[in-house]
Amino acid sequence: MSDAADISTPEEPKMDIRKPKPWHNWREFLTEIGTIVIGVAIALAGEQGVEALHNQHRADQARENIHNELAVGIGMMDTRDKIEACVSRRLDEVDALIRASAAGKLTKEPIWIGHPFFFLLADGQYKSAGQSGAVSLLPNANQGSYAAIYNAFADFSQAELVEQAAWGDLRVLENHPASTPVTDWQLRSALQKARTARWEVETAAHTARVAIAGLAIKPVGTFGFTQPSVCIPLNTLREEGERLVVKGRTNGVRYDEP
Repeated sequence: MSDAADISTPEEPKMDIRKPKPWHNWREFLTEIGTIVIGVAIALAGEQGVEALHNQHRADQARENIHNELAVGIGMMDTRDKIEACVSRRLDEVDALIRASAAGKLTKEPIWIGHPFFFLLADGQYKSAGQSGAVSLLPNANQGSYAAIYNAFADFSQAELVEQAAWGDLRVLENHPASTPVTDWQLRSALQKARTARWEVETAAHTARVAIAGLAIKPVGTFGFTQPSVCIPLNTLREEGERLVVKGRTNGVRYDEP
């Protein structure tokens, strides 16, 4: 029997690992260290540049979203401001009705009380930008203005809620209620709450306008109403008042008055 043929495994290729060259003097050492430091600095600068561009984009997007939201909110405040004469006149008329009721002389004519516009001002974009940290990327002056405006928005919306509840109580007069000490007190209380809430609405709107003055924001002013409920004449039948309000809704939405 012949010997078995030798089976050899091919040798694995050897990796060419270069050994670091020894430094012969301080100059070579400092040159290599300098090269490493410069390379790291360039990498860090590039990373910081990318991050700066990303943050700038985030800040610009947050500013645009917030300004669009503010434009709508200020537009709603301006829309409300246009009916203040009607609100003032109606409150004076309601005051006269309450006095007549207390004296047993409430008119038997139809009574339409109506109510002011009701706008809940949005703050979703501002909150979202704050939670994501984008607001902190904006200039301090802008951050201060935004905080003041959105605080005024919150005060405005809260005052509107109180106001609508008060006007709801005042609309009891449409039913020509019998005068009692209790109803007289309730109506007078509701009237005072309506007057106070109206003052708070106007104060909040003024605060917002002062804070927004330097931001170059143009208010959005179209909200689908051409016939304010509170501007309809006092001695209007309810059916006619509702018809006028619905007719004045440019968006075509139909729902009853409260």
